[in-house]
Amino acid sequence: MAPVQEGDVAADLRDAIRSLTRRPGFTVVALLSLAIGIGANTAIFSLVNAIVLRPTPILHPEQVVNVYLHQAAFAYSTLSYPELRDLRDGAGDAFAEIGSSQIVPAQVDGEGGIGTLLAEVVTGNYFQMLGVNAAVGRTLRPEDDVDRGGHPVVMLGFGYWQSAFGGRGDAVGRQMRIGGRAYTVVGVAPATFPGTTTGLAPAFYAPAAMVEELIGSPMLDVRGDHSLFVKARLRDRVPLAQADAAVGRVAASLTRDAIPGWDPAGRFTLVPTTDVLLYPPLDSYVRGSAWLLTVVVGLVLLLACTNLASFLLARALDRHRDVAVRLALGASRGVLMRALLVETTLLSLIAGGLGFALSIWLLRVLLRADLPLPIPIALDLRPNWSVLAFTLLVSGLAGALLGLVPAWQSTRPDLLAALKSDTPGGGQRGHLRWRNALVIAQVTVSLVLLVGAGLFLRSFQRVLAVDPGFGREPAALLSFIVPSTRFSSDDAQTYTRRLLDRFRQIPGISRLGLTSNVPLNTLSTQTISFNVDGHSPPKELRAFNADRADVDPGLFEAIGIRLLRGRNFTDADRDDTESVVIISNAMARRYWPDGDALGRMIRAADPDDHDMVVVGVAADAKIRSIGESPRDMIYRPLAQHHQVRGYTVVATTAVNPEQTALALMAAGRSIDPDFWVWEMKTMERHLGVVRLPAQLSAFILTAFAALALLLASIGLYGIVSYAVAQRSREMGIRLALGADPGKVVRLLAYDGLRLVAIGSVIGMVAALALMRLLSSLMFGGQAFDLSALVVVLVVLGASASLAAYLPARRARRIDPILALRAQ
Repeated sequence: MAPVQEGDVAADLRDAIRSLTRRPGFTVVALLSLAIGIGANTAIFSLVNAIVLRPTPILHPEQVVNVYLHQAAFAYSTLSYPELRDLRDGAGDAFAEIGSSQIVPAQVDGEGGIGTLLAEVVTGNYFQMLGVNAAVGRTLRPEDDVDRGGHPVVMLGFGYWQSAFGGRGDAVGRQMRIGGRAYTVVGVAPATFPGTTTGLAPAFYAPAAMVEELIGSPMLDVRGDHSLFVKARLRDRVPLAQADAAVGRVAASLTRDAIPGWDPAGRFTLVPTTDVLLYPPLDSYVRGSAWLLTVVVGLVLLLACTNLASFLLARALDRHRDVAVRLALGASRGVLMRALLVETTLLSLIAGGLGFALSIWLLRVLLRADLPLPIPIALDLRPNWSVLAFTLLVSGLAGALLGLVPAWQSTRPDLLAALKSDTPGGGQRGHLRWRNALVIAQVTVSLVLLVGAGLFLRSFQRVLAVDPGFGREPAALLSFIVPSTRFSSDDAQTYTRRLLDRFRQIPGISRLGLTSNVPLNTLSTQTISFNVDGHSPPKELRAFNADRADVDPGLFEAIGIRLLRGRNFTDADRDDTESVVIISNAMARRYWPDGDALGRMIRAADPDDHDMVVVGVAADAKIRSIGESPRDMIYRPLAQHHQVRGYTVVATTAVNPEQTALALMAAGRSIDPDFWVWEMKTMERHLGVVRLPAQLSAFILTAFAALALLLASIGLYGIVSYAVAQRSREMGIRLALGADPGKVVRLLAYDGLRLVAIGSVIGMVAALALMRLLSSLMFGGQAFDLSALVVVLVVLGASASLAAYLPARRARRIDPILALRAQ
């Protein structure tokens, strides 16, 4: 045999191809294992890249800040249009531009009929402030945002331009019918600008002067309507501290002048735009979840690599004599190691290509999944150069990790022993030490992942166990808008009553109600300020604050919120009668702990409102989040507060809720062809929105933990199988001397289970540390869960015992005579 030539990489590559094709079984298993690990890593990286690592489309983003309203109840509230004007008037010395954006639903007439699309309403200077130019035509300009309702123009989002207009340049100048009015297309946003909110790709952008036309409701002068995401660009050489002082002076002047609707304890908060991912209250959770998934899939790939490295070590034992001969003939260790690394790198690169294709398929499945999301999410998950570079990097690292230890061990044989020996296993002790270490590492990692999965499953169980206080029966929900551009206040009441009368005629509906604010509505909140006799608000506040909903009398039965005391609303509760309310039980206990709340007065903090008398107490329900403590909640009769323009119908039904939701929409369209539907869904889907994060976390972690357990079991199976093959002569002697076959099996299985025990101890220590790290991601902040640990240990022990027993029991069938002759 000729010595291997130095630097002949092409020959190494040809040898690697021949080696892989000679062992198709091993090659297929290796490719599949690595492809799954690399594909999962690439898919998760694509998500992280689209959400966390996405470059901002803003010019010089380091000069731009996000502006929020800090209140006692919430630190990062969005702003209202009056507050935006206050900042422009009072902080212009610190900012070159101040602008806002707002996501709204818009009703668009199309060839297929009327549909609802996401639109982004922006101030006229918004694109100029961000440094964004149009791909076709022009952007919206300050002159488009002057006269209220007087500038019906839009700029199309790039994706909507492609899908609705075929990407044609003549789209500019054409008209769209939005909310019953014609709007002229003036331009198209560039492909690099999918909007400033990750995951939301507006169909079009409209000037803020048209917002009331678009949503059919007053907003430009309503200080309490906080729905604007405000950004501001700092003037040159103006530090953040100076800008913060400027907005502080604006807040102080609003408090000093006692501006109606302004929270006297409120202040403006500036956050650099580069520090904001989605929304400050959510960013830490999103980042934590993203990096947790990245670590999990990285561990799964590590398991796949260590598994295959273990098998490669076994192959190295069989090739020790060949390696010894090559070394004796003058081949250097570096050349031999290079040859082995070329083989594993080739294997991992092929697996990387398969994994890249697998990641594309996984992401398509994700995009097509029918997830209960409150609004459609648009993420650009198409493969790009950064994703491809990541796949190549991971594949290269996997190849190095796979081949390094086997290559190192294979090229360090005892030459004299290896050349003299005709039996496999030269240098066996060192090889087995490495294989044992790899199995221990696999068990440790799989136990950590199993514990993580167990914690998230238990967290999801706790979420499911929470009674939201409503929605126990199948129901359909239909959200619609009664635009003020079409209806006066009296006409809106008549129109709404006609709709409800028509809805009640739908077969299968047993109870039906209407509300302005359905519980656990993740898109918006409605609040009310008030005072109570005998109670003083905190010194920095002028009034107490509670969530509110304006409802009709049928709402409580339809949604399943029980009235504990007092009465329901009736048709007698009208504009010209005493203002009445129903409050939550938590609010009743808070303000009247020693007596009944019925008949007590709630004083209006707004001078335009009336004082209200409590006529009923309702059971507590989850209002903003599934994990919240009982909140103060005030229900008002719609007949006394009919300025609301957005409603949700709740219809309890004895038939399929999805069919009922469709029937509600059809019934509304039968009365009004322009019936403006924002959303229709089932109660189960509505509750699924708040449960989705816990459900997805539990599902993904469990899937990866199961894969990790499978890989660790395969690794343990392999090492015990190899031990049986290597110790066949020893086992044959034991059996020939009368050893009990059962004891022989237990002896072999014990060696494997000993590795499992060591890995479990290390894994338990790591798992306990993991519990503390994951506490912020667990529902209720509860991370330590003894039952989850016990279940994980039982599952791991049972799987490991089976993986060790199955190959060990083959020792029963060893023929002592044949085993002795084979040596």
